[in-house]
Amino acid sequence: MDIIDLIKQEHQKITNLLAEMCNADVQKRYTLFNELSQAIELLTEVKQHFYPLLRQRCTDIIEQIAIAEDQYDHLKFLIAELELLSPATKEFEQKVYDLQKLVRLYIQEEDKVLGEASKRLTNAQRQQLSYDGKR
Repeated sequence: MDIIDLIKQEHQKITNLLAEMCNADVQKRYTLFNELSQAIELLTEVKQHFYPLLRQRCTDIIEQIAIAEDQYDHLKFLIAELELLSPATKEFEQKVYDLQKLVRLYIQEEDKVLGEASKRLTNAQRQQLSYDGKR
């Protein structure tokens, strides 16, 4: 799996986990939140390999990259806030809904970046950046 496919896979996993969290009972939220945190960590690691090369090769989309990174930083901030809350609280529920909205926006922006990356990076470059995803 190349790096772009891995990022898209993690986007889908995060989206699914958030949707499931919105309808889960309190006990299940604990489990789902741990899975969500792990998915965010993996995505962070992958992006650390991907974005530096992308900035070098796609200088004309630096602004799009910056927007996606800014939204991702905000996403990580909301995750940190959620870590401080009990999944049994209404505040936790509200933050999950807020996070779900932010994730949708973030993925829309990053999909633009990934689309450009797909056009400009060779398969060999995408494979070179691949991450096996094993923890």
